[in-house]
Amino acid sequence: MPVADPRSNGLRAFYEENGYLLIRGLIPRDEIEQIRDRFEQIWREGQEGYLWRDDSGEVVNHCEKYPRIVHPQRFDALSRQYLLDPRITDVVRELLDDEPLAAQTMYYWKPPGTKGQALHQDNLYLQAESGEGCMAAWLAIDRATEENGCIRVVPGSHRLELQCPEEADAERFQFLNYVPPPEGFTEVACVMEPGDCLFFGGHTIHGSDPNRSATESRRSLICHYIGTRSKECAGFYNPLLAMDGREVIAESPTMGSPCGVSFDGPH
Repeated sequence: MPVADPRSNGLRAFYEENGYLLIRGLIPRDEIEQIRDRFEQIWREGQEGYLWRDDSGEVVNHCEKYPRIVHPQRFDALSRQYLLDPRITDVVRELLDDEPLAAQTMYYWKPPGTKGQALHQDNLYLQAESGEGCMAAWLAIDRATEENGCIRVVPGSHRLELQCPEEADAERFQFLNYVPPPEGFTEVACVMEPGDCLFFGGHTIHGSDPNRSATESRRSLICHYIGTRSKECAGFYNPLLAMDGREVIAESPTMGSPCGVSFDGPH
């Protein structure tokens, strides 16, 4: 897949054409190791109320053993540091063409055997109303390959309106809202090394396949942002953070989901 040079002046043009931007080596390996070590500590010590667990009831349930953690920036200084890190937020500002507000961090362990996440669009959940709504910065902590369930994007899908999801295959995916790529659109795999960062907008269709590796986890730190022109955002993400660390409260969406139903829960 095409990769953009962060030193070039064409970041926004590249993004506008493709709907995503992959920057290699944005965060150095020694910092990635610190992030990995910190989240292993969080897992060992536990953090009640922040470890989101799947309730599928499977006997072998990797999400129960290695859950994703949602909103760690609310209690963890290192998570908050990277959510507000200028190396990340400067790119977000350029792509949004707006001053960012930080909405969320998430950390995925995704060990061998874990299900994937069906193709979806983030702004169905964040419900920010300006432009593409929101922006994700997806930071690879491990090497992400097609075998261990790297993220997949649908180039050009950022130009689409929000699509109402269908039901996903519960045998393959943890979360069952699925947005199939429309005719003429094809998903591509984003193979990444630790420290690479993938940026994509709230309408860009993306997801991941199951981890088929016998030995490799596919850990990642994800940050979500909206622009200051977006006066509304789903209440789950309040309080937002300005780039100077101030808390900002966004208004709750007044129009609801374009699909006629709400899509609640952490994303």
